[in-house]
Amino acid sequence: MRIKENKILFTGGIIVVLLIILSTVWNIHSAQKQTHIVTESIPHFYMEEIIKRRVSIITDVLKQNYQYMTNAIDSITKEDLSSITSLRNYLGKIRRLYGVEKFSFVDEDCLIYTAHSTSPGKTRYPFLAKGLTGPLATTVLNYGGEKLLFIALPVTGIAFNGKKITACFAQVNIDQMVRSMTFRAENMETYFNVYLKNGESLTAAPFGGVEPGRNILSVIQENDESKVSYNKIKNDFLNEKQGSIHVPYRRQNAHLYYAPVEETGWMLSILVYDSVISSEIKNGSKTIIALNNLQILITVSSVIILFAIFVITLNKNSRLMIEQEKKIAAETKKAYDKLNIETQGMQIIHSIIHSGPWSMEFNEKGEIEKCVWSVPFRQMLGYMTEEEFPNTLEAWANLLHPDDKERVWKAYWNSVNDYTGKTMYDVEYRLLTKNKGYRWYHAAGNLIRREDGSPQTYVGLFIDIDEKKSLKTLSETDQMTGLLNRISGENKVTESLKKGNGGLFILLDVDHFKFINDTFGHGVGDKVIISVANCLKAAFRDNDIVFRLGGDEFSAYAQTIHNKPTAEKVIFRFIDGLKKISIPELKGHSIEASIGAVVMNEEESADFTLCYKLADEGVYESKKVDGRSAVTFRVLNK
Repeated sequence: MRIKENKILFTGGIIVVLLIILSTVWNIHSAQKQTHIVTESIPHFYMEEIIKRRVSIITDVLKQNYQYMTNAIDSITKEDLSSITSLRNYLGKIRRLYGVEKFSFVDEDCLIYTAHSTSPGKTRYPFLAKGLTGPLATTVLNYGGEKLLFIALPVTGIAFNGKKITACFAQVNIDQMVRSMTFRAENMETYFNVYLKNGESLTAAPFGGVEPGRNILSVIQENDESKVSYNKIKNDFLNEKQGSIHVPYRRQNAHLYYAPVEETGWMLSILVYDSVISSEIKNGSKTIIALNNLQILITVSSVIILFAIFVITLNKNSRLMIEQEKKIAAETKKAYDKLNIETQGMQIIHSIIHSGPWSMEFNEKGEIEKCVWSVPFRQMLGYMTEEEFPNTLEAWANLLHPDDKERVWKAYWNSVNDYTGKTMYDVEYRLLTKNKGYRWYHAAGNLIRREDGSPQTYVGLFIDIDEKKSLKTLSETDQMTGLLNRISGENKVTESLKKGNGGLFILLDVDHFKFINDTFGHGVGDKVIISVANCLKAAFRDNDIVFRLGGDEFSAYAQTIHNKPTAEKVIFRFIDGLKKISIPELKGHSIEASIGAVVMNEEESADFTLCYKLADEGVYESKKVDGRSAVTFRVLNK
């Protein structure tokens, strides 16, 4: 009977070992397959996101310039059209205001008017010969062989010297736009360029080390012996289809990503040589797989050894058999529990290997017992060692921006203390890095809980989003003063007025600013603009909307001010600030401003255009006051 039982146990043990071995082989195969998928998908996902953002930037720049041209058409007056000198002054002012290379009007005889000259345009600007029916973005080859980018709009309702103005166009520096998108990092460089559907380059920018201006399709054809990649990119370019190819490029393997720019017929392209990202991911994945395999091997070996001891013990002493069986069962369960926990850990690591992970362990009371910051996490902040950035929650909390700290702490502990598991930790905030000041990061986490709902293990991702935030800020900011630019300022004020917030709205321009520029130079004029902007920011509060309209014109809006006495305090605070400005080059000349103001009651919806018109009339009245730095209030009538 005992021999039969031993045979059954022995046979059962062999079956268990075989199942573990088969499970081990299956786990290894699955891990390798999943790692290969992750390794291949991450770089493509990363670059596709980059090209989408860059296409959006170019599209926004073109739309912004179309808006500038529309503003220029809408703002021209009869006085600006009274003479060639007045028209040229107006065109020059528009060009400086919006920062374009050239801004021109075209009459029905295709005569071109610019800030400096008048000339026929059909020969030099072929896009004018067919006439414009809508917005147009096109390139023109100049006399030196350089491609110039022009955007044009049809014009109606304007005439000069008895001739209808039929179009206007502006020159945009596309080379500068593309150069600003290229970025470099250690062991990695990306190249950006814009091409026509036939592969012709729109810029003089070098692309991946190839001489500037070359046709991208020709370069690919020269490097792709199989012609598979060449045929794909050629068809994708022709059909304005987003895609990517992997080809030898200048004796190196590289990925080429491309996407159409909306309503232009252009293809924005990114070239990146096989980078350190893929190699690092592959090396990390191989290490994790090796550790996983080693752990499974150790577990299998342990089970086999324990099983052998168990069989030997049965043969020696039947009385000890039961006790030994219980011991082996307990050890086996412990080994399986350990394997399950480590398998879950491996799965979590696989899911977050592309970012800077972090983790925290909690005791049964919900208190943090262990906090682990990964090496990528530290390096994103500029720290190389654990001594510089310890594995403590305080090390992270001490780097939080003061304005973000309360919000982030609340989000974190709300997710920990919600035993239902419905509250997610997903926040954006600023952290103080070692060498780059405060930067924006996105943190998200997944909390593994015990059966009673209490927190057990917190694992999460940590991603640098500072570039995305910076691009948004750059697009909304006036570069000279740091204030909001005209478009973003008008949009924010319009949104608040539509909600019925009412408030104080002012317009102002600097008195005698042309005299300052002409007499003391544009450098001194820039100092005056910056000083006035600083006074305006100091007079209003941080949550008020202060923006530069352009030139020496500014505007401000405070939605919480609904009466004239309070409005006067703020405006006179600004005027007092003007009196304190000291610019040595002005040689004693004071800085004054003419101000128009409108005060609206709370819960009173208002139209931005009407407010602007009333405030502008106030500025005009203030300029008539002797001594200047005057303010004129206008009443909003509905």
